[in-house]
Amino acid sequence: PPTYPFLTSIMRPFSAVRSLSRGVHTTQSGLAALSGRELAHSSALMHLCASSTLVHLVSRALCAAAKAPSTLGLPALMAARHTIFAQFAAGEVVGDVRRVARRLSESGVQCIVDHSTEEATGSNARRENLDAKLSLLSLLAADLSDACAFMPIKPTALVSPSLLERLTEVDATSASDSFAEALALLDEREQEELRHDMEGLRRLCAHARSVRIPLLFDAEQTHRQPAIRLLTRELAAEFNPSSAEPILYYTQQAYLQGAAASICSEMAHAKQRNYTFAVKLVRGAYRASESRTNPHYLQPSKADTDREYDTCVERLLHELAAAEGPQADERSRPCVALLLATHNRPSIERAYPRHGGRSDAHSRPIRIQRAQVGSFWLFRGGAALAAAQVGGESGRIGRISCRAPASARRDMASAGCNVAIGTQRQHRLASRI
Repeated sequence: PPTYPFLTSIMRPFSAVRSLSRGVHTTQSGLAALSGRELAHSSALMHLCASSTLVHLVSRALCAAAKAPSTLGLPALMAARHTIFAQFAAGEVVGDVRRVARRLSESGVQCIVDHSTEEATGSNARRENLDAKLSLLSLLAADLSDACAFMPIKPTALVSPSLLERLTEVDATSASDSFAEALALLDEREQEELRHDMEGLRRLCAHARSVRIPLLFDAEQTHRQPAIRLLTRELAAEFNPSSAEPILYYTQQAYLQGAAASICSEMAHAKQRNYTFAVKLVRGAYRASESRTNPHYLQPSKADTDREYDTCVERLLHELAAAEGPQADERSRPCVALLLATHNRPSIERAYPRHGGRSDAHSRPIRIQRAQVGSFWLFRGGAALAAAQVGGESGRIGRISCRAPASARRDMASAGCNVAIGTQRQHRLASRI
């Protein structure tokens, strides 16, 4: 039967100035849940994953092994199960996720967990994906509410991929760059299908709000991303009112040309519509495919991507500082909530000085989080999100994964269990740098 990875990440808040100066360089408290053997295992795997040649060869070998899983491919698959899989996954059943999450929570680490879903072209498959996400939210809310922070969403698992491509096409001809106008340019059948998919997203957002677990909308390739931006805008205006904590996070990829300008445009739109632009800032996950199909959309180099990422951070932090600084009053809530998702230590170190003057000297929560995605460490900060402080100086989120067969996922739903978790899909982790 098909399997579904349950993935997580580690998050740590920007809390006070004292811990800011120490937080970038000290990992002792966040790693306390892991034994020396586990740390050595993780470190070795991470160093091996730094070799793109090795990753490519292993990926090809595993693809070949998957064609004969019971015979010739079995040794390779078993080796991967006890090495690579163990690094990125908590186990093979939901009970494994609970055990790992509770173990990490003893060290103040919270978990984002989610089963992996890919794009679905059929309406029945999208309906099943939606039901699974709703059940997942419920399961974690009931079973791991103290250990859960976000749940990620793969947009093409819930909205027709071909419709996203059509919406991107018509948006390019739309003068107002609005969802309503772009929708009106679709034919009647397309409009009906998109309204149906949007209703499913609204159900998911409403449920996420009721269980207080924010959603992370994944990014897609450039022939779909403009449509996702329109959908996220429409939903954020409804579910991220400036008077409440945001429930829906858009993903901005810094390896795209004009990422910083896009950030400014989204902040302006949020101010105009009086909602919070909640954004997960990443470098990007599709460079290999985009470089073949749409290279003109990409930053020329890794160094250019790094500079664009840091520019986006600076502009977002400037907005936060203006709304939450010493001169701000209770009515000047920021139009921004920020999750910094990166493996790049210099980016985090640059963000600290820009953020450093703002601490718990202010009475209101700081809407910043930093996160490292993957089996590595995802750091989160800011009390404005669901998982704020977990006691002590800060809260953290740990990365977990679990593969559950389809039968187990059905059992979760039939048992009325509630679930909520979040992270990136396993096969894309190595590219998110």
